[in-house]
Amino acid sequence: MAVALAARRLWVPAVLGPRPAWISHDAERRHLPPVTPPAKYGGRHTVTLIPGDGIGPELMLQVKEVFRHACVPVDFEEVRVGAEAPEDDVHNAIMAIRRNGVALKGNIETNHNLPPSHKSRNNLIRTSLDLYANVIHCRSLPGVETRHRDIDILIVRENTEGEYSSLEHESVAGVVESLKIITAGRSRRIAHYAFRLARAARARAVTAVHKANIMKLGDGLFLQCCREVAGEYPEIGFESMIVDNTTMQLVSRPQQFDVMVMPNLYGNVVNNVCAGLGGGPGLVPGANYGHDYAVFETATRNTGKSIANRNIANPTAALLAACMMLDHLRLHNHASTIRQAVLSSLDDPRTHTPDIGGQGTTSGAVQSIIAHLPRA
Repeated sequence: MAVALAARRLWVPAVLGPRPAWISHDAERRHLPPVTPPAKYGGRHTVTLIPGDGIGPELMLQVKEVFRHACVPVDFEEVRVGAEAPEDDVHNAIMAIRRNGVALKGNIETNHNLPPSHKSRNNLIRTSLDLYANVIHCRSLPGVETRHRDIDILIVRENTEGEYSSLEHESVAGVVESLKIITAGRSRRIAHYAFRLARAARARAVTAVHKANIMKLGDGLFLQCCREVAGEYPEIGFESMIVDNTTMQLVSRPQQFDVMVMPNLYGNVVNNVCAGLGGGPGLVPGANYGHDYAVFETATRNTGKSIANRNIANPTAALLAACMMLDHLRLHNHASTIRQAVLSSLDDPRTHTPDIGGQGTTSGAVQSIIAHLPRA
């Protein structure tokens, strides 16, 4: 089964193809995948590593261990950013990503008890680097018991505006206005990304998720832009679905979905629902793409603080996110080797961590993955 899963390599943005010489710079910024940083230092790549909070640091150590055994030509430049890190630390991390072009990241906790002036460190990184496309690939994995089987959904989430625009104010005491920003340019940009991804995947259809029946201007604009863009891809079907119906359809018949595109907040909700369908947050990887930079992390952006330092965190999502990063760097053989080892390891229930019903440990799961790597 692992071999069948590997056939649809939608974690590979490179499949979208090279940039034709006739495409203008503005068109590139709207529609095309991020630039792959060139290798240096004898074919090696330097990647920014942000361990984050909670289980992030221990999972990043396990990624390094697997990379060492797989002889992956990647060197990590580690930058520490925590929940209450000063903005200078965040800017140092952003500069490191600008320098290297790629980052692997654990989630940074966003504490809702901090004052309104405190900005989410995760959101600062995404918006500063214009990482406009959040992509997760939710699929059934071998050896993992779930209610539904044969799930294979690509979710494309607009990552830079919507409810995450951080524009709030208290107009009078006890009345808060929180602004949701939807723009035609960014809506078309994310729609083009979703359709190009669907074309590369030979997908049947793209479903736009919205609430235009209530937010007729904001979500209405998003839906209109998606419809207009759909006309440029006649070989791919286009459907639209209201967000509340979407969540019901996902938990009842997820196999009906192929590629989904949506604004920011709906993407957060749908990502988490799909992660649950696939077996939990420890299994699903994610990626954030802009034109110039890419940041890879787990799909649900969960710190897992309650299980940190207990050696029971599931390393699957972090390792699969690292494989997505390797594919982005065009290290496809290394990505395929590690991914195959991860999927093969899941066939053994003894390696399953508590989140998927087992009694295994993080280190035990990683040792099993290493054992499945081909010997040099």
